[in-house]
Amino acid sequence: MPVNDILNALGSWDLTLKSTTPPDLWDRIDFFGHVALIPGRLDPVQYGDNLLTAARYVGVVRKRDNSGDDRRTKVIEQGYELAGVGMNFWLGDDDGDGKGDVYENAVTPASATFASTINMLLPASGAVTAGTIHSVPGAYSGRHQYETPRKAITFVCDTFTASAGQKVNWRVNGNATLDAGYESDLFVVDPRCVISRKTSGKDVSGVESVPGAFGVSRDMEDYTTRVVLLAEGEGESIATGTADIDPGSNPYKNIHGGALKLTRLASESDTGVTLADTRAELLLSQYTNSQDELVVETDNFYIEGSFSVGDYVWVWDPNAGLVDPDQEITFRGERLNPIKLQVTEAKWPITEGYTVAYRDANGAWWDLTDHVEWDTSHTVYVTVGGFARALEGSGAQPIGSRPSQDTSVPGVPAFVTPFGGSAYLDSRGYTRARTILSWSAPLNVDGSTILDGDHYEIRYAVDADMIYPATWSQVSQITWAEMETWGQPFVAPTGEWQHMFVAWGQSTAQLNDLSPGVGYDVQIRAVDKAGNIGAWSNTTTFVASEDNIPPSTPAAPSVAGSRIALQITHTLGVSSGGTYNLESDLQHLEIHVDYEPHFTPSESTLKAKVNATAGMIQAQIPAVTTVQVEETSTRYVRVVAVDKTGNKSGPSDAASATALLIDDAHISDLTVTKVTAGTISADWIVGARIKTADTGARAELSASGFEAYNAGGTRTFFADAATGDVSIIGQLKSGTTGKRIEINPTSTLLPEIRWYPNTGSDYGYINAVSTGSDVSLGVNSSPYDDGTGTQVTSRLWLNTGSADLSVIRADTQARRGGYLWALPGAFYAGFNRGGVDGGLFYADQDQARTGWNAGTASTANYFQFESGLTRHFGRWRDYVAADSNEGLFTGSVNATSGATSFATTYGPTMLTQPLPLVSVRDDIVHQSAITAADTTSFTITISPAANGAWAVYFWCFRI
Repeated sequence: MPVNDILNALGSWDLTLKSTTPPDLWDRIDFFGHVALIPGRLDPVQYGDNLLTAARYVGVVRKRDNSGDDRRTKVIEQGYELAGVGMNFWLGDDDGDGKGDVYENAVTPASATFASTINMLLPASGAVTAGTIHSVPGAYSGRHQYETPRKAITFVCDTFTASAGQKVNWRVNGNATLDAGYESDLFVVDPRCVISRKTSGKDVSGVESVPGAFGVSRDMEDYTTRVVLLAEGEGESIATGTADIDPGSNPYKNIHGGALKLTRLASESDTGVTLADTRAELLLSQYTNSQDELVVETDNFYIEGSFSVGDYVWVWDPNAGLVDPDQEITFRGERLNPIKLQVTEAKWPITEGYTVAYRDANGAWWDLTDHVEWDTSHTVYVTVGGFARALEGSGAQPIGSRPSQDTSVPGVPAFVTPFGGSAYLDSRGYTRARTILSWSAPLNVDGSTILDGDHYEIRYAVDADMIYPATWSQVSQITWAEMETWGQPFVAPTGEWQHMFVAWGQSTAQLNDLSPGVGYDVQIRAVDKAGNIGAWSNTTTFVASEDNIPPSTPAAPSVAGSRIALQITHTLGVSSGGTYNLESDLQHLEIHVDYEPHFTPSESTLKAKVNATAGMIQAQIPAVTTVQVEETSTRYVRVVAVDKTGNKSGPSDAASATALLIDDAHISDLTVTKVTAGTISADWIVGARIKTADTGARAELSASGFEAYNAGGTRTFFADAATGDVSIIGQLKSGTTGKRIEINPTSTLLPEIRWYPNTGSDYGYINAVSTGSDVSLGVNSSPYDDGTGTQVTSRLWLNTGSADLSVIRADTQARRGGYLWALPGAFYAGFNRGGVDGGLFYADQDQARTGWNAGTASTANYFQFESGLTRHFGRWRDYVAADSNEGLFTGSVNATSGATSFATTYGPTMLTQPLPLVSVRDDIVHQSAITAADTTSFTITISPAANGAWAVYFWCFRI
């Protein structure tokens, strides 16, 4: 069960659980959860996600194997196998650039700092978040698309390595955070461990030796003297970057004595021209020395705590040539000249003594330790100075010869005229035209056949130079305003092209939603798959099919007649049924009148044209007109619908006059006595007043506003049009039931505002009482039960003599509980029920009283403080700080051993004599008496004499 930890790569791990592992625990382990390996024994549930940073290794689950057994039987078989990769997986898999959190949208840092660039390249899904991003000088510009964050971040670190002169790297921590910066910020670069054939142990300087069997590999397979980097571009436009080895660093020669030349070609199509030379220098620096690799195998070295993958160590083996004369260390008194190499791989077993914990996708932890089949081997393999070649993988693009750019340009397609087409009604009822274009496929401009055609692009626009094909009779049927109305075919063309695309291989296309009878310009061009665009064809002009579709036959109109005129109303419906369903390109109706019902409409029968448009159809406004016909015999009316192009429908069925009415157009003087019923559909401007009566109860509307009067002629309501002021005499309600406010609810009570709740008839209110020129104000709650069955109200009463806040009986207004009473000269607070006081507080300028008084002097119980008196009551303090006017104080005094009496003074001379109360503290019982007392001191006598140290405790009440 080894763990294979590899620098900047996924690595691998696997472990086996015992066959006795509970099936429900196995079922909780799911793909892409995490397994943490922590030295020592810990409770995963207790420590939770803290284990991610404390663990020696955290891996991602990618394999679950129980050999096909669902583990719910009682047959003992082999255990469960878990396997996966390291946390670097969350930056991208090992499948080249194509699996992981790939950038589908380009990430393009522009002159960005190292920290900003790394943050921009973190996975958009949040699988890895920023940890500690250290500062690296310089700026980066580039473009990353269709690659994983692992490759992009490695590319950026390599680029900054070339510019900064120090190696820049990254690592993913166990909690899926990414640290990046100089390797000195991430790893141990000042080695504290030497790998040699010396015995194990530590030197006094702190350098530790790692012994064991180890093999050294050195080769020049990748040695390179020049790098040519093929950067972005294709064919002849490929950008290149080059780098050459320093001649002094190339001691090798060919057989003829010339300098050794080994040129390496590399391909990075996503590298821009500005970074090409830098990337070439970076690649060259990796291949100018031998590949030095040391694999250490040891059974008695526990790697953790000495170094980790990414740290640098000293390596010394003179027999293998691993010696650096420029480096010198001392180990146990012996001078060594080791080389400094980086630990790139570590393979170690999972042995007993670890905590093995599993974390699911929801952050819950499960302990697997008791179910792990531990590895019995203790052998550790450490690779220093290089990667195992099998694990390295090039990850680079194939060199080859990139395809030359496709420079062939399509020729110009030729339209085949004349075009076909027809008129049609769209879904809105407007007449539109369609035209079918056709063309022949072109060759390339060089005469070759187009094999990579992609699509045709067609553009068309109204021909602004063509004469509009409308007759004077057609134009005479619309108003000037309609010439510029949306949806009309008479709007001047804008000349803006409209575009459409047709797949390669097609030779026809249909243009829809064209204006009938209007001229259009059209052009076409070809585009191949390489994006080469051919020239536009010459402009071909065509006229869209004319509107030759007449409106539907309209329904019969409604007709009302009088001796002087006919009034015709039409609801713009078709003869088959319905209203307002004629076509939307309707322009007007012709009104034809004759003596017999089956007449044929003609110029002689045409009596009127009435406007009828799409707007009237949409708003459902009927077409109404009056025709002057003075004959009194029966007349028949037929309607013909005419569209905007002048197409006429067939005539409607005939309708005859059904009533003898005189319309208002024939009344020269109209007074209101002539208006008895009906609807006024026009705006009226009234220069005088509109009123319901001249006197008595009435309402009036005039330029001044709106007003109402009662039967006595008193104005009860007025809304002033000039100021917006409103005056009301009477009640004002915000509603009739439920939650509402009522002002002046009844004229028999005081001025009052009531507040009603959502339900019930109770209400709170504010009322006012006038006394002369003064006003008293009351604020009252709705009645409620005080707990004894008595209905009470909470009231605030404000008048010119006092302010009263109290609970009172709802029926008698007597106090029923606590109250506050503020007067200009005094203040009361207390409790009263049924006329009997209880606890109280009283204060005025000269005194304050607090206590209890039910109205009987003999039972009153209170403190009273008055000005001008020399007593203080209720003040408890030590006698040594007493004042001459203290009313109450206390103290204690230690007396002399063996004494039979003791005298003490008060300090100041009291204004009147205090009365002391004393007690004696001793280890025997005494009889005591106060034998003297005055305004300055008192004396106590005890019997028998004090046995030891004794004390006197006392209280003094001053008379």
